[in-house]
This record gives sequence, C-alpha cells and structure tokens, in this order.
Amino acid sequence: MIDSWLSQSKLKIAYERFVRKILLGRVSANQLTILGLVIGLIAAFFIYLSKTILFEFELIIISSILIVLSFTMDTMDGAIARAKGPTLFGGILDIFSDRLVEVILIITLVSTDPFNLIWPGLFTLAAMVLCISMFLIVSILSQEIENTKKAAKVIRYRKGFMERSETLILLILTVILTPWRFYLLWLFASLVFITALLRLKDAYVLFKI
Repeated sequence: MIDSWLSQSKLKIAYERFVRKILLGRVSANQLTILGLVIGLIAAFFIYLSKTILFEFELIIISSILIVLSFTMDTMDGAIARAKGPTLFGGILDIFSDRLVEVILIITLVSTDPFNLIWPGLFTLAAMVLCISMFLIVSILSQEIENTKKAAKVIRYRKGFMERSETLILLILTVILTPWRFYLLWLFASLVFITALLRLKDAYVLFKI
C-alpha cells in the first residue's frame, strides 16, 4: 500500500532524479541488485551472531541498518533500470534477490529462538511462497492478455496489501523488538496470506470470463 502511494507522489520522482544524477552511468542496475543482496545476507549473519556472542544490542542495530540499506539498494536499482530500460534478466535477478534476502532473514530470525519461533516462521515462509506464486501467475497472464508491444516493466506489479515498504517495516520491527518476535512473525504471515488472497481476487476480476 505504501509503495502504491509513493509511486504516485512527487517524492518518488524527486528521489529517482537524485539517484539517476548520482549513479547513472557509474553503476548498473544489476550491480546495485547484487550489492543489496550481499548487504541483506550480511544483515542476516549479524542477526544470527546476536544470539551467539556478546553485544546483542549492537549487532541488532547494525543488522537493522544493513536491512534498510539492502532495501534502499532495491529502490535504487529500479530507478536506474527505468532510466536505461529494464531487461528480462534484470527483472528476474531483482525478484530472486528480493525473495532470497527476505527468506534468509526469516530463517535467521527463527534460528535465534527455534523452539518458540519455528511455527510462525514456517507459516510466514509458506505464505510468502503462496503470495509470490499468485503474484507471478497474475502478472504474467495479465501481461499476455494486454498484449502490449513494450511493457514499461519486465514484470507487471499489481497493487498488494504487503509490498516492499510494509515488508521492510515489519522486518525491522521483528529484528529490534526481540520479545515480540513470536507475535510479529504471526502478523507477518497473516498479512502476506491476506495479500495472496487479494492476488486471487485480482485473478478472478481479470480472468473470470
């Protein structure tokens, strides 16, 4: 929801102009995507370390900052891709990296307290699989039906209840609010599952004929 609102705001236009001015011609969208992936994996490693060595608070703060940086790289690679023209591989790499970071972060969070977090963690991962499956099916089929000569994006994103901004907020809260991880993971799973149901509603509206 936040992403949909931002996409129609002047803030996004100003942000993308800034990113292009600073980075366009100096770094590729794919390089930013890979950098975001690496930063996200490092963040997950720090989350894991937070329960195995001293300085738990410091490691949690560092991992939270790294998660924000990883998600920021994701917005930057999109801005550069739109400026230069998206590619099929770039779109695939972007989805692969985004989901890998999210899955690794969830798994790492569960590893900090597996006895209590295993079930909400499993349901969160299952909801993510269901949601991305619905997302891809609806996006690809709707793009085929529209039969556009040249799509503005490689993958057609449809509005959802849980988008990247909401995912970032919930992940940060889950990392920082250690005593509430059990409840936040269940909330995460529930919201992602609702998003999958909205994708199903999307499919009904688009393909019911």
